[in-house]
Amino acid sequence: VIRSEGSRPLSRRERAERSEVQAAKRGDGEGVKALVMKGSSRDPYLLVEDEIRASLKRIEEEVYDDKLEGLIRSNTVTGALKKMQQSLESAEMQVNELSKAVEASVAAPERFNLTEKEVKTRKNQIEDFKATTARYHERITDLFEAARLSKRASEASAPPQRGIVSSYMNDETDRTFESQQMLMRRQDEDLDDLSVAARRVGEMGLQIGGEIELQTTVIGELEEEVDTTKARLTTARNMINKLGRKMGKWQSVVMAGLAGLLLIL
Repeated sequence: VIRSEGSRPLSRRERAERSEVQAAKRGDGEGVKALVMKGSSRDPYLLVEDEIRASLKRIEEEVYDDKLEGLIRSNTVTGALKKMQQSLESAEMQVNELSKAVEASVAAPERFNLTEKEVKTRKNQIEDFKATTARYHERITDLFEAARLSKRASEASAPPQRGIVSSYMNDETDRTFESQQMLMRRQDEDLDDLSVAARRVGEMGLQIGGEIELQTTVIGELEEEVDTTKARLTTARNMINKLGRKMGKWQSVVMAGLAGLLLIL
């Protein structure tokens, strides 16, 4: 028998159970699994669950503390945020290990003195723990971002301290700025030249379009004259054929005369 801190002594079994609870608190996966699977009148699972709930409660009080705003403005919040993040990661590790232990009891809950309803309740509680840790992770990330922006604003509003190095850097910045301005002016000039060239190309396009319309008109008129001449030749050929059939031996003479007449026309 081992005596406890109080007046009541602890038995070896109670001492072993306390050791298992301490292992679960440290995130020891085997210790958590042993607590959940081991039949005990004290229900060790509830001990670990209460420990996780208490840890998340402390973290909630820290991440939503009104004093954080002042720490962010004074740029002294980074250390506190890192501690919160470590505490949250520790609690998250306990939740993950507890989840593994509960999943192991799903297949045969009666083996661990549990009902299906109790297993489902524990799974729902673990999902709630995971959602809570995810929400606190987002909160801490937002706080880190706020601290970063606050630090940048403080540095931007601080008066410049000009020394040899800072003077050189400022001069180098000025030279770089002037080079960029000169490059931008050259680019503007090139754009102006391109605009002028584009206008010239547009004017040439309009002129070419006018020439094409004129040529189209001339070609149309020429086609009309060709059609008229072709019709006249066809009429003359028909007349010649008719006269040839009527005049017989005078056919060649008449044809020659008509040919000459056509040439004259």
